[in-house]
Amino acid sequence: MEMKEIYHCNKYKVLNVTLHVGERMPLHEATSDAFIICRKGKGVVTFSDRAVEVHQGENLLIKAHEQHKLEILEDFSSNIILENDGEIHFIKQDAKKLEPVAA
Repeated sequence: MEMKEIYHCNKYKVLNVTLHVGERMPLHEATSDAFIICRKGKGVVTFSDRAVEVHQGENLLIKAHEQHKLEILEDFSSNIILENDGEIHFIKQDAKKLEPVAA
């Protein structure tokens, strides 16, 4: 998984996230709403109560602190728009502790 910030201003930032088929983004949450724009490929976003397939050209709004994970079905590239101070936190399954990820 590759995640890098490609734009930042005083209101929001844009991350580029790239994963390859078979890769997963483990359980995580964002501290702000996250708007996902799928630029390439296909993945399944799994929430506690549902799973949503996201394809190239589609987008998905994920509310702040809504825990989810991502499984990649086809090589995947997306832009994620967060508030300028928004962070993504991976959740350790055993301790249920949040771990910040620099974006």
